[in-house]
Amino acid sequence: MTYPRSHLIDPDEGVYHISSRCVRRAWLCGIDQHTGRNFDHRRRWLEERILKLAAIFAIDLYGYAVMSNHYHLVVSLNSAMVENWSDTSVVDKWLSLCGKQYQGKAVGQMRDIERALLLENPARLRAVRQRLGSISWLMRFINEPLARMANIEDGCKGRFWEGRFKSQRLLDENAVLACMVYIDLNPVRAGIVDDVVDAENTSLAHRLTSTDDSAANEMKVIDSSRSLPFGQSLDDYIALARWTADAQRAFRYGGTPVKNGLENSAASLLGALMPRPGCWQRANGSAQSLKDYAKSIGQCWVKAPSIKLLI
Repeated sequence: MTYPRSHLIDPDEGVYHISSRCVRRAWLCGIDQHTGRNFDHRRRWLEERILKLAAIFAIDLYGYAVMSNHYHLVVSLNSAMVENWSDTSVVDKWLSLCGKQYQGKAVGQMRDIERALLLENPARLRAVRQRLGSISWLMRFINEPLARMANIEDGCKGRFWEGRFKSQRLLDENAVLACMVYIDLNPVRAGIVDDVVDAENTSLAHRLTSTDDSAANEMKVIDSSRSLPFGQSLDDYIALARWTADAQRAFRYGGTPVKNGLENSAASLLGALMPRPGCWQRANGSAQSLKDYAKSIGQCWVKAPSIKLLI
């Protein structure tokens, strides 16, 4: 059953796992198997765009991974942030995204007029403020510019992304942690790298290259001083990701994961909450979290990864 986006995303709160895929599952951000052209630079386009928009929109960026034919995000809506912005700040952020491109000597004057007109329009300003706190508008500003750039580069027209993005509500801290590990391990599962710390275009790679003091290494929201809800250190997170990769290899090819003290907690966490390719539920979390979520949206049950949890 397909749900409208308004039933999947609460406009005021929540942590969400978001994913968008290229048309026909083609490797439009990797090496074209027909022409041999390498489009890996588009992955950098995407990563730079994601980081730029995370600093503009009222969201907290927990994690991301940009692959050759799709990408993942873990974002938290922060409605209090956007409501606390001044009108001037909202206008400046919006015009940095879609302000008109002026030319000539009067550029500064024309931009000031555009700012003033928006500030004097309360209804338009309310709509802009709402958009800066919307995941749908965030995804629009990520996907549309890259599609245009790629089509210009390819000399063609048409869709670049496969339909609309997918979204999944992450209901508790363990679900958030499991999803972050899942997306950071995408390059390992794809066989691009053997170790999660060697991957590129992922949130873990960004954290490893942007952390000044790796000894402190408390897990933070990307480009923010705020800590992530589960309060795990970066070293512990890397150890968990490595153990998970080892466990997934053992499950796939046979064998036993190396014991490093994470077996009990990690196995229970990842066995129940790890996202599964091709199996996209509207929400993920513990059994009780799913029951509470179903009740809050007026449903008798929501589908878990393998079972229906009844209230």
